[in-house]
Amino acid sequence: METKFAPAERSSYENVLRSNLSLDKITYLNDIFCSLSFIFCILNEQRQIVYTNDILMKTLNVVNVKQVLGKRFGEAINCRFAFQEEGGCGTTEHCRYCGAVNAMLQCQQTGQKTTSECRVRRMVNNTENFLDIEVTATPFVHDNSNYTIFSLLDITDRKRRAIIEKIFFHDVMNVAAGLQGFFDLYNMIDDDEKQDFVKMGASLCQQIIDEISTQRLLAQAENHELVVNHQSLDSLSFIQQIASDMQFLEVAKEKKVEVGPSDHIQFESDPVLLRRVLNNMVKNALEASLPGETVTITTSKFEDKLKFAVHNPKFMPREVEMQVFMRSFSTKGAQRGLGTYSMKILGEQHLGGKVDFTTSETDGTTFFIVL
Repeated sequence: METKFAPAERSSYENVLRSNLSLDKITYLNDIFCSLSFIFCILNEQRQIVYTNDILMKTLNVVNVKQVLGKRFGEAINCRFAFQEEGGCGTTEHCRYCGAVNAMLQCQQTGQKTTSECRVRRMVNNTENFLDIEVTATPFVHDNSNYTIFSLLDITDRKRRAIIEKIFFHDVMNVAAGLQGFFDLYNMIDDDEKQDFVKMGASLCQQIIDEISTQRLLAQAENHELVVNHQSLDSLSFIQQIASDMQFLEVAKEKKVEVGPSDHIQFESDPVLLRRVLNNMVKNALEASLPGETVTITTSKFEDKLKFAVHNPKFMPREVEMQVFMRSFSTKGAQRGLGTYSMKILGEQHLGGKVDFTTSETDGTTFFIVL
């Protein structure tokens, strides 16, 4: 069986059951596993679950352990990539960057305990759910067979708090620094230039408010408390305002934000949420661009739908492309990475759109939302 990463071969279900019965004979093993407050399971050499505690079963809402036995971890938790290839969990290109699969393989190869962080995108009731977990793989030999004890600790809340604090202080400080620079220059300019300068200052103040609002919106979205308020909008006017506001960002220095050829289309959506999605797309594009380069925003009809797109000339490396939209993944350092994640959460789960991107060496990178 073909694979794009980890071995695809599996042990038969009969062998999985034999392993389960053998492990179940270990004195107090079930009592120990079920006394723990986080997920523990035992994997065979083919990375299939052969033993587990009740926490995993409760998490998956299953009542019979046989519903879990023989599955690989990504298949059990319904990882959105686990079924893309015939070989299942561990065999897709995305799996190359999965902390869980890599921890299992490293443990098997070295015979040493291995701990790693893992970002998971799983489907729950047809809705994409994001998890940050810490996984530990420990080698274990029983009855002349090699196993891996695999544990999982949910660190989603911890990572989320750390990221939000980092992003909040970083982004608000950047805009505040721009506002300070505005006041430093205001008394040095001619009177006929002050009107435009005041508009710039007002935009910077609005950006600080927007940064605070963004964090509040994302928290509400993740807690399922967000209320969507649709209004009638004009597509071209909407992106023209965004282009104007984004041009004053610190990250936009020596770069251009322009509106490309676009249609005037009347549509209904929540302007606050849509602005957050497009603002993040523009910021992402500006951070990827070099001085002198241009970020372009466009809007157009797409079949019977409306498409907003943000383009920058830079190509996204494959290892980055495979991890975009993962919460806490970022190319900009530790404790970053809510920008593309929030595009997904707000754009798809609350605006009912489709958020995605294209990237190539010849055409650069374009993020878009189709409503």
